[in-house]
Amino acid sequence: MQAIAEEISSGKYDLVLLQEVWVKKDFESIRVVASSVLPYSLYFHSGVIGSGLCVLSKFKIIDSFYHQWVVNGYFHKIHHGDWFGGKGVGYCKVVTNEGIKINVYTAHLHAEYDTNHDEYLAHRFLQAFDTSQLIRHTRHSGDITILGGDLNTEPGSGAYRMLIHNTNLNDAFVSKHGTRPDYLGCTNETLENSYTPRQLRRQNHPGKRIDYIMFSSSNAYNMSTLECKNPLPSCVPGQGFSYSDHEAVSTTFEISLSMTAPGLPWEAFLKHSTVEIPLYSDEDMYPLIEKE
Repeated sequence: MQAIAEEISSGKYDLVLLQEVWVKKDFESIRVVASSVLPYSLYFHSGVIGSGLCVLSKFKIIDSFYHQWVVNGYFHKIHHGDWFGGKGVGYCKVVTNEGIKINVYTAHLHAEYDTNHDEYLAHRFLQAFDTSQLIRHTRHSGDITILGGDLNTEPGSGAYRMLIHNTNLNDAFVSKHGTRPDYLGCTNETLENSYTPRQLRRQNHPGKRIDYIMFSSSNAYNMSTLECKNPLPSCVPGQGFSYSDHEAVSTTFEISLSMTAPGLPWEAFLKHSTVEIPLYSDEDMYPLIEKE
């Protein structure tokens, strides 16, 4: 946690979305260390132990809420723990210095646990659908939409396709690198990660991509991906262990105003347009009414 706090306090990032910060004390320690460059932060409380989701932002947070999923594992599966976290979608709206409103969503879908017998497949699919519906019905209040998190599902899966299809979000990795092999952007069970089981290392398993940053913009803005990468080294400097069992994902976006868009922001419309309102007399308004 200390190494993660030092990384995000380096000033490289404008928005940071973290998952699996299960202990609020860890969130507080990260928040304090990063407060000089990311002065705005939010932790989403939920369930018994907390959602584990938090947002740290360079920009002011003006609105937020948390939506807990109805379908989220089983309470008697104590060793899995997803149910106790009260998992769901954390949402906040931030406003940049330029006045751009960004709707930020962070989520952590139910884990798979057993690839050969995935008893939570339906749970993840419903969580993905629920998340996509939430984004569809709330995104219009902002100029930019960003979803980031541990979605525990690989590209091409039903849950992944549900999110993409129902929201028209762009996968930042695909946006930058195209349809290149996913192992180039793997985020879990990679060979270099210290937490990857030895059995998978012996099999030379490249890992899988299950952590994402997705985005879209309104017609008033153009948005493109300049960079999408795994920014952290395989191990914490000077240590023999990785930052996490999941690799971090960072994306750099370029956002510009689209002057040819049909739906410019209202302020821009007022600055560049004039409206003439004709005046009518009573005779013009009611020509068919005969005077006595």
